Amino acid sequence: MPPDTRLKFLLYSKLAVHKRAVNQAKANVTEWLTRVSNPYIAFSGGKDSTCVLNLVREQRPETIAVHFDADCNFPEVDIAVNNMPNCLIRKSDEPYLETLSRFNFGEDEGDFTMKSTVWNPIKRLISEFNFDGVCYGLRAAESHGRRMNAKRGAVFQYKRDDLWACQPIVKWNYNDVWAYIVSSNLNYCGTYDKMWDMPEDDQRVSYWAGETKRTYGRWAWLKRNYPDLFNLLRAKFPEAASYV
Repeated sequence: MPPDTRLKFLLYSKLAVHKRAVNQAKANVTEWLTRVSNPYIAFSGGKDSTCVLNLVREQRPETIAVHFDADCNFPEVDIAVNNMPNCLIRKSDEPYLETLSRFNFGEDEGDFTMKSTVWNPIKRLISEFNFDGVCYGLRAAESHGRRMNAKRGAVFQYKRDDLWACQPIVKWNYNDVWAYIVSSNLNYCGTYDKMWDMPEDDQRVSYWAGETKRTYGRWAWLKRNYPDLFNLLRAKFPEAASYV
């Protein structure tokens, strides 16, 4: 992280508005923990789940983290996940590139990839381990869909499986996330260090082959920073070359 960027976040962490946000997030976790006996933390490797992991483990250190692996992680995510204590790695139904190949490349495959990489594995996970709660790093500021989900509140129960959910940082903004990471001296995914010249909304760590914003330079950025990964994408989908 550039020194001036770190300083900006450290200064923000001292503001009362940020301290209130952190205290509320901690209170959200506390409430959630009173309702569960066998919970887990959904850990993607990104900045938001890094905050959530720390918020939960401050109060219950033994809480299991679960990472869903679709064979499309950035190298730095794999390093973070493999070095994390008490972390369970679950494979998706099929590799992400294989899921993409079943659709017209360049089109939004949406729910189909979510079903393969997240929803189906979650169902099996809950059934196998009898988890009764999940905590994750959703933030309302990220998208319209997430703002709609945020209306459920920070702690709520899913009707379909009685799982108690907690989204403790749902009201945090971008500065809150990084201020908490920097002021808490947390390790964060190194992929972000290739993103500081990007707009805030684009600084997200997800699958490297994801199609969101492909026409706005996503794959050009991939080619510049991870040429080997881009070559894997282009070998599978030659059309990718037309986006860079």
